[in-house]
Parts: sequence; structure tokens; C-alpha cells
Amino acid sequence: MKVHKFYCFLIICILIFSCNKQENSGTLDIFFTHTVEDAPVQFNQLIYNNTAGNQYQVNEIKYFISRLFLMDDKGESIEIKQDNGIHYVDCSLEKTLRWVINGIPKKNYASISFVFGLDENDNKSNRFVNPPESNFSWPDFLGGGYHYMQINGKFLNKKGVLQNMNIHTGIGQLRNENNEITKFVHNYFTVTLPFNFTIDDNKNTQLTLNMEIQRWFDTPNLYNFDDFGTGIMQNQNAQQLLKENGWNVFDLWLVVSD
Repeated sequence: MKVHKFYCFLIICILIFSCNKQENSGTLDIFFTHTVEDAPVQFNQLIYNNTAGNQYQVNEIKYFISRLFLMDDKGESIEIKQDNGIHYVDCSLEKTLRWVINGIPKKNYASISFVFGLDENDNKSNRFVNPPESNFSWPDFLGGGYHYMQINGKFLNKKGVLQNMNIHTGIGQLRNENNEITKFVHNYFTVTLPFNFTIDDNKNTQLTLNMEIQRWFDTPNLYNFDDFGTGIMQNQNAQQLLKENGWNVFDLWLVVSD
């Protein structure tokens, strides 16, 4: 009889704890979108012009965001641990264009910050064993780990010839006069977006995180495809320029249901 009463008491405690936990948290639902000059990106069409005057098209957009933090209105931060704090986005894979994060404490929040790419602790070769993430590896001889981003497409060079446009960011390299690698450079960066939103009990708060493609190429640095050619995985100058432009690439807004 005593054992029976003990188990009944234990079950009641678990139910109370579960209810309290549920009643004090909600869900954050992040949708990933991509625009060019504030309009949804149109893939595989040679219709865009950047500030440097390059005509180009976008075929693929892929990237990692990680180390996501929510800052509440009292200045306290919460790190998202779900999915090891890493989300992979691929515009050709619809399931990656949404990240549903459960168990967010009920609060008023004032900003979101995240690492674009993967930092030194997260960016380890062979970390991902399954595609699509495993297909995003960065060669070991160039520093290893994974790409931060790929924007693939085409552009017309100054001679009017159509060339590949492979904007691949990741670990960079410093080289000596003999073109030998002397140091690897981690080119990830942190994005902080002030934005007020609320997480309520047992409710789903939906936000859109939008990437404006044009800003990669003009704010604050002018990026000219003719200067950097078809690929930049071994060009730290191009990597640094894009890293400095990345702070301004993202916007955040609330999804309002009809």
C-alpha cells in the first residue's frame, strides 16, 4: 500500500512539473526567406545587377546559422540548444526553410543574435555524417570543417562572357610570397538584430529571417565579380570583404496570421 501511494505521489509530481513547464514556455517558429531588392529571389534568371554593375543570376543559396541567442527585455540571454544550436538552410530543400524551436521561456524579448556559419568549436570536419549537411564540407587542406555559405549562379564578365559565380565562404588562408599557407582564418561573424517579440504560454510565435542578397555586394564594401573571378575559397581578401558586408544582410519581422 505504501509503495502504491508513493508511485501515485510520483506521478502527480511529474504531471504538475510538466504542466508548469508547458504553461511557462512556447514555440519560436523561424521562416527563412531570400530577396533581391526586396522581392523574392527568382532563381536561374539572368536579371540582376549589383552596385558594381555586374549582371548576374542566382541558382542556389545554402548556409549555416548557429549559436542562436535570444535576449529578453531585461538584458538576460538564452542560448538555443535544440539541434545542437545549428540550422542548415538550403533553398532547394523546403524543410530547411523553417526552424521550429520548442520550450522557449515565456518572456518579452528584445533581440536575436546568431553566428553566420560555424565558429571554431562547431566547425569540425566529419561532424555531419548525413546529407545535406555532410555535402557542405570544406576541404581539409583549406582549413577543414564546412562551408558557411554557398551562393551559386552565373555572371556576365566585362567581356560579356557568361561565367560561374560561386560565392563560397568559410575558413580562409593567409599565404606567403611562395603562395604557401601560413595561417588559417575563421571568417564567421555574429549578426545581432534588435526586435521586440513575445513568447506566450503554449503558443507559436512566428518570425521571418530574411536575407537580402544585394547587400552582400555593396554594404559597406563594393564587391565586383570581375575582381574576384568565379571562386573565392582560396581568396581571403574576398572572404574578408563579404564578412564585413554580412552584418547588414539580414532583416527580421513578425509573421502575422490572417
